[in-house]
Amino acid sequence: MSQVIDFLIGILGYVMMFCYFLLKDYGTSIILFTLITKFVLFPLSIITQKNSIRMVQLQPKLDELKIKYIDDKDKYTDEQIALYKKYKYNPFLDSVPLLLQIPIVLGLVGVIYRPLSFVLDISENVINSLNSWLVNIVGITDAGNMFQLSILEQLRRGAVPPSDIPADALQKIISFDTHFFGIDLSSTPSFTGDPPLLLIPLLAGLSAWLLCFAQNKLNVLQLAQGNLNKILTTVFMVGFSTYFAFIVPSGVGLYWIFGNLFAIPLMVLTNLVLPPKKYVDYDMLLRTKEEKKRKEAEFKKHSKREAADYKRFFAVKDMQLMFYSESNGFYKYFAGMIDYITSHSDITIHYVTSDPNDKLFTNAPKNVIPYYVASDRYLVPLFMKLECDMCVMTMTDLEKYHIKRSRVRKDIEYVFACHGMGSIVTYRKGALDHYDTILCPGKAQYEEIRATEKLYHTHEKLIVEAGYPLIDDMLKQYEAAEHKKNDPPQIIIAPSWQPDNIISLCGEELIDRLSETGYRIILRPHPQHVRHEPETFAAMKEKYAGNDMIEIQTDFSANNPVMESDLLITDWSDIAWEYAFVTKRPVLYIDTPMKVMNPEYDRLGMEPINKSLRTSLGRVIGVNELDVIGKTVSEMLGNKEKYSERIDAVFTEQVYNIGRSSELCGRYIIRSLGAK
Repeated sequence: MSQVIDFLIGILGYVMMFCYFLLKDYGTSIILFTLITKFVLFPLSIITQKNSIRMVQLQPKLDELKIKYIDDKDKYTDEQIALYKKYKYNPFLDSVPLLLQIPIVLGLVGVIYRPLSFVLDISENVINSLNSWLVNIVGITDAGNMFQLSILEQLRRGAVPPSDIPADALQKIISFDTHFFGIDLSSTPSFTGDPPLLLIPLLAGLSAWLLCFAQNKLNVLQLAQGNLNKILTTVFMVGFSTYFAFIVPSGVGLYWIFGNLFAIPLMVLTNLVLPPKKYVDYDMLLRTKEEKKRKEAEFKKHSKREAADYKRFFAVKDMQLMFYSESNGFYKYFAGMIDYITSHSDITIHYVTSDPNDKLFTNAPKNVIPYYVASDRYLVPLFMKLECDMCVMTMTDLEKYHIKRSRVRKDIEYVFACHGMGSIVTYRKGALDHYDTILCPGKAQYEEIRATEKLYHTHEKLIVEAGYPLIDDMLKQYEAAEHKKNDPPQIIIAPSWQPDNIISLCGEELIDRLSETGYRIILRPHPQHVRHEPETFAAMKEKYAGNDMIEIQTDFSANNPVMESDLLITDWSDIAWEYAFVTKRPVLYIDTPMKVMNPEYDRLGMEPINKSLRTSLGRVIGVNELDVIGKTVSEMLGNKEKYSERIDAVFTEQVYNIGRSSELCGRYIIRSLGAK
């Protein structure tokens, strides 16, 4: 390491020598040296600016992940790393300029300590002779790194130099002045030393404050920070700069002062080359941060209630059955089987939910006891210490993240209830490995699970060919409702909420093309998409405000028009299964990139049904084929009967026990608990 520093000192010494050759003044040479280093590092500033812009662009997505996984730090980290890779953001690149300052400062310290070598270009023989002379004068055996400064000090005091020193070298040394506006740049400031030296740490702290002030107005990262973060950063930088200037020679302190000052115009120049506001929506960042604060405040608000429910949960003796729900919206996947269990047994269901506003707290069925447990502080130990006979969940990745199997009871039966008709193989690798039982909705999922077990040599799970209770419930509601004929036909666009979805790739072009058909068009985006990009949909509403046949529906309290539409257009949303199987009407898929969380899924040799069954439920067109969308829609609407027969055949072939799914799920749970 010392060899590297010596090498760097040598390079910087030549730069300093050049500066002094031009200016013949020590202080202004250091200032010019500082400016040169800033310009040399300017290309790195551009690279860092690009990286910082990526970071700020990612911030809403990161905040969204923090909200989504507020109680799952492991899963958040996993998703964060994946996001960094996708957007080519390097979290360490922003630290490179600061890290480069360290060797530059160390090198400059070496140059300041050796002005005879690196400023005056005195030969090594002369310096060695002066060193021996200095040792004799001061009476020590080794003058150390400070000896060149000590030589200058002795000569200033009038000490007689060795006779063998060349006259030109001696004249250089004697005429060399390390003072700058009355401050000796070779001396280190202290409260007991020369009072003018105290200006250096004072100005170092002031320059740091000016730099922080400018950064808060100009720097792409600081613009995205909260006020508290800005204040803490400023206090730290002012304190550090002041302290640093007290422990190094004043010449280094001068470099630090002008380094801070020169950084401000260079920051302006960087912003001219890559203006942050051209790439970053700071208003959206603010909204996302407010949502994060609201979510955190809500968790704190319910902390006492959570502690009480956690205690109440563990007060139960001989618990048989527990359900876990991530939020209020997950009850619909359990509703049918819970109704069957409570109607056909006296089993008490202990329903743990991470949503403080879950409707079960105000409208719980008979024999269902709800508990609110959400934070890592309680949810993690609840699962680790769980003592019941069976635990039913829709959450994948059991044991991989913060939700673990019980460490107290090894014989708990963990049951996975599928919360969609989509493919299992697109889940993360090993997503279901630690479950004992799967309530399987259909034939494709059964085959995928068995193929996955065989490929990875994992244990064979019990698969209950139950069917999909949610589809059954939706069928009952649909058949019981009155339906009117749409005139003209109604087309609904319901995209998924994932990168590269319909809206981000071709949303307006799709609507513009469809508007030529004369059909009524409704765009119903995912609620999360609306929440995170409200300006996108505000702009779309403004664009189509004068067209009564186009509706951008962002008010989700209104009636859901999906099941009353004549045609659904989507990408990879699971709403396609529900729409097609319930209404028996076709789906038009826009072929955007498929979301797959397991990059090894193709090793199974099975095409995911999300992809393979699309042509059975409707048709698929590419993002670049929208010029035929009108003709395609007309043909599909003109062949509704043919599609209805095909969809019903797929439904019957693929989905188990249509109309009896809730009963079979409930019967299995009752029977399994009875056997225990």
